[in-house]
Amino acid sequence: MRLTTGHYVFLGLFAITQCVVIFLLFTLTGVNYYRMKRIHNLINGAFLMMLGSMFIWRRVTTALNHLDPDHITPARLRWRTICLQDVARASLLIMLVLSQFSMVFYFVFLGAEPHILAQISLVGLAAYLHVIVFLVIAESVHFVSTVSLKYGVFESLNRYIVNNRHTYTFLSLCCAILFILGGLYTTITDPVYTRVTIPLKKLQHGELRVALLSDLHIGPTVGQKRMEKIARLTNELNPDVIAIAGDLADGYVRDFAAAANPLCSLKAKYGVYFATGNHEYMHGNVEEWFTYLENCNITILHNSYKRFVTSKADRICMAGADDLYAAKAHFPGHAMHPERAVSGCELNDTVIMLAHQPNAAKLMLSHPLVSEKLDLILSGHTHGGQMYLFVPIIYLANAFARGLYYHEASGAYVYVSAGVNYFGPPIKMFGACEIIDIVLKPSA
Repeated sequence: MRLTTGHYVFLGLFAITQCVVIFLLFTLTGVNYYRMKRIHNLINGAFLMMLGSMFIWRRVTTALNHLDPDHITPARLRWRTICLQDVARASLLIMLVLSQFSMVFYFVFLGAEPHILAQISLVGLAAYLHVIVFLVIAESVHFVSTVSLKYGVFESLNRYIVNNRHTYTFLSLCCAILFILGGLYTTITDPVYTRVTIPLKKLQHGELRVALLSDLHIGPTVGQKRMEKIARLTNELNPDVIAIAGDLADGYVRDFAAAANPLCSLKAKYGVYFATGNHEYMHGNVEEWFTYLENCNITILHNSYKRFVTSKADRICMAGADDLYAAKAHFPGHAMHPERAVSGCELNDTVIMLAHQPNAAKLMLSHPLVSEKLDLILSGHTHGGQMYLFVPIIYLANAFARGLYYHEASGAYVYVSAGVNYFGPPIKMFGACEIIDIVLKPSA
């Protein structure tokens, strides 16, 4: 493709913007740093998505043109094919445009309930991601078959694949639509209970029931009604402890206070506890959220702990550390200090640590002075992948991906929740919007 003057102007503006933003990133701190980082990510994402949109448009429209290439359809019926092509092109264009601007809705139309444009746009983003992944797979297969055909390898099979390229384009679209519909079903239905029993050596006299909530992501697609449902389902468990393991909201208190209000109705015998996730530092002012949660009688575990004795005389120490990336936010007084979080926990206490990221859990378990006290670490962050497309990535990028793990060297357990909600698009794998119902019991 020959580059025009317009292309050079666009690339020049993009390069200048990159230089300005990178300079600002070196000078800003705290919330302003992450706000600029979000803008930087938006610019880079928009550029990459434009390239992806061009690829999708070219492949799909080319396939549409081959629906009736030789005008085999009778003339009196040909309008149906033309109409189908026009409707398909219009639908594709709407999806590409909406997905391109989806991240804008983290800044506008914010309130107690999701705005319809935000929901449609972010579903469009999920559709975009699925379409481009399936198209890349289809094009990769086509490329391999083309090369194989030149060398006479499996000629009949590869010739069939090469000659039916447009069929596989439509198959890619169908797969994307099915995955999107399945993901929408998961997020419009109630979160599921995931029940797990964990034996702990230091627990001597009775069971302790812990409800784990992580990744609530109150924001453009998660509003008050969804949170009311989550609070009701959590309270119905009648837990002894409720643990909120980070990523509470994707914005400021001023925008999402009403949406977060159902958190004030959470009830547990020995309290509700919260430790930060990375999104508290990326999308809002963490100190404002601390104040908000404290007004809801939720205990903030800011590199701190709280001890209590159960009615059956078991001694419990709830600990929580700031998120692994808190230090990178340059927010004064915020960084992960697990040794400080367990400093007041006794060796014979049952210690439950809230650490949002599984990689933070790994660091804690490798810290001798911390790991010797730990019995259970509760994490989230991974969303279990959220969409099937990303499952391989979360297993590669995280020390623990989802579910229950046992660390033999320390004797501690790690539980990673897929989260009760989702980030961005209201699309999630089947059964992956979960409230974790944990029963801790004395080991035999």
